[in-house]
Amino acid sequence: MRSRIARRWRESRGIALIVVLAGITILAAFSSEFTYRSRVGIQAANNLEKQVQAYFHARSGIEIARLVVTSQKMVDQAVAAFGQGRGTVSLWQYAPKFAEIFAKQSFNFMGVDVIDLKGAEGLGVTDGSFLLEVSPEDARVSINTGTSATERKNLFTRLYPLLAGRVDPDSQATATGMDRKAAEVILNIMDWVDPDDERSDIDSNGNFVAAGGAGENLDYSRHGYRARNAKMDSTEELRLVEGMTDDLFCQIGDQLTVYQTDKLNVNEADIRVLRAILCDNIQGDRSAACGPTLNYPDALMDRALGLMQQCRQIKKEIFLPPFANENEFLTFFQRLPAPFSTMLTVNQNTLRPLVGTKSKVLRVTSRGWVGTSGWEITAVIDQGSTNWLHWRETGFDATPYVEQQKQLQAQAAAQ
Repeated sequence: MRSRIARRWRESRGIALIVVLAGITILAAFSSEFTYRSRVGIQAANNLEKQVQAYFHARSGIEIARLVVTSQKMVDQAVAAFGQGRGTVSLWQYAPKFAEIFAKQSFNFMGVDVIDLKGAEGLGVTDGSFLLEVSPEDARVSINTGTSATERKNLFTRLYPLLAGRVDPDSQATATGMDRKAAEVILNIMDWVDPDDERSDIDSNGNFVAAGGAGENLDYSRHGYRARNAKMDSTEELRLVEGMTDDLFCQIGDQLTVYQTDKLNVNEADIRVLRAILCDNIQGDRSAACGPTLNYPDALMDRALGLMQQCRQIKKEIFLPPFANENEFLTFFQRLPAPFSTMLTVNQNTLRPLVGTKSKVLRVTSRGWVGTSGWEITAVIDQGSTNWLHWRETGFDATPYVEQQKQLQAQAAAQ
C-alpha cells in the first residue's frame, strides 16, 4: 500500500513539472509578445511626436511667409512717403532669411553669420529645424491661357523654348526652325484648355488654324477620357494631355503654373523663356541676333543673356532686385557695348505689356523636420488679397537634412 502511494506521488510530481514548464513557456511567449508590442507602441508614439513637431516647424515657416507678405502694403506706403521712385521693395524675397533667423537664431549673409541672436527669447528650435522657399508664380508660364489668337501666340512663344528638343531629342527641326513634335504638344495643351472640340494646328507662317478631321478627342478615346475644354486645376493635369510623358513633365513642370499671372517676372523667369520673348520682339535682323532657328545655340542673344544671368545672380546674392522696373529690363541691351547695343534692339511697345518685375502670386514651400521625420507644406498665396489659393501637405524622409546638419556642426567644431 505504501509503495503504491509512493509511486502515485512520483507520477503526480512528474505531471506537475510538465504543467509548470508548460505554464512558464506560455508566460514567456506572452511576455515576449507584450514586450514587442510595448516597444512598437513606444516607437510609434516617438515617431508620431517627431512628426507633429516637424509639422509645426513647417507651419512656422508658412506663417512667417504670410506675415512677410501681409507687411508688403505697409512697406509700399512707407517707400512712397519717402518719395522713392526706383521701384518697390519685394519683401517676399527676404522671407527665407526671416525664417532662418527664427530657426537658427542667426543671420547668414554670403556664408558669414553677421547677426548672432542665440539666447534671444522666442527664437530657435531645440529639436530639428525648418527651411522656407518662396518663388513667384509670375516667373512661370501660365498654361491656362490660349482662348484668343493673341493669347495662343504668347503661350506658344513661352512654351516652345521649354519643349523644343525635349519631346523627341532625335527629331530634327524643319527649315522654318520649328520642332514639330514640340509644337504638337503645345497645341494639345491649348486644345485641352480651350472651350471647343476643334483640333488646332499651326501653319508655316506661324498662324493658328483649325486642323479639321475627327476633332481633338480622337487621341483621348483610347485612354477612356475626353479633353477637359476648361482651365486646369493643377499642373499635374498636364500628365493627361496627349504627348506629355512623365519624363517630359518632370523636366518642365516647375516652369509652369495654372494661375493667372499676367506679366512675366523678368527677375525670376527662366532664361530660355526670356530669350523666346526677346527674340519674338527683336527689331532689325532677327536671324543675326537670335540665329536662323528658334533654338539656335550660341547666338548673339545667348551671349547677352549670359551677362544678364550673371547680373541677376549677383544682385540676388545681395538681396537686390536685378531690375527695379520693366524700363531697366527693356533698356538692358542699350547699356552693353557694341555689337550688343547695336544689334539687339527690342520693340519696347510690344514687349512692355508682356513683362514686369512685380509678383502677383507666390508659391511658398516650407519643410520642417525632427530627426528623420519630415513634413512639407506647399501653398500658393495671392499677394493682393493675402488669401491662400492652394494648400498641400505631405511627409518626407529628412535624412539628407540631418546629415547636412551633422556636417555643418562638425565643420563648426573643427574651426
